[in-house]
Amino acid sequence: MTTFLAITGRILSGTPVWVWGLLALLVWLGCLSLKQRNVALGRVAIVPAIFIIWGLSGVAGRPFDAATIAGLWLTGLAGGGLLGLATGPRILSADPVARRITLPASIWPLARNLIFFFAHYVLNVAAAIQPANKAMFIQTTIAVSGASAGYFTGWSVALWRRYRAAAGSSTASAA
Repeated sequence: MTTFLAITGRILSGTPVWVWGLLALLVWLGCLSLKQRNVALGRVAIVPAIFIIWGLSGVAGRPFDAATIAGLWLTGLAGGGLLGLATGPRILSADPVARRITLPASIWPLARNLIFFFAHYVLNVAAAIQPANKAMFIQTTIAVSGASAGYFTGWSVALWRRYRAAAGSSTASAA
């Protein structure tokens, strides 16, 4: 037990401070979704932007040839994109003038933020502490980076489609 605690302590203390800040932000934003809310479209774009940028940065400086990196990342992108399109947000109402939407209460945004965050985190930690398997963990990290970028790209496309449909129906009902 002492060894486990010592290793865990070293991992946690060796984690850059920005990672804990990012985790706190993702938890806070995810917790906001536990209640129905009316939000500006720009505000809804924060989490997708974080994960798309993180997903793109996940390929930088990787010790593989470009074809391997592209193949892994694009495979993750395609799978994540399809999942994002399928599970994009449900919109209760849209105000096209104010560019705001009403979203239902849901635990999914918090869960999804934590799933993607910890997938990235655990794979990077595993690569650092198991040098013999580092290549496999890095390759999986590249695929997860593509999947997170793809998921949030697909999610954003679904959001935009649903916003336009909801905004069109609210405009039509107002006329």
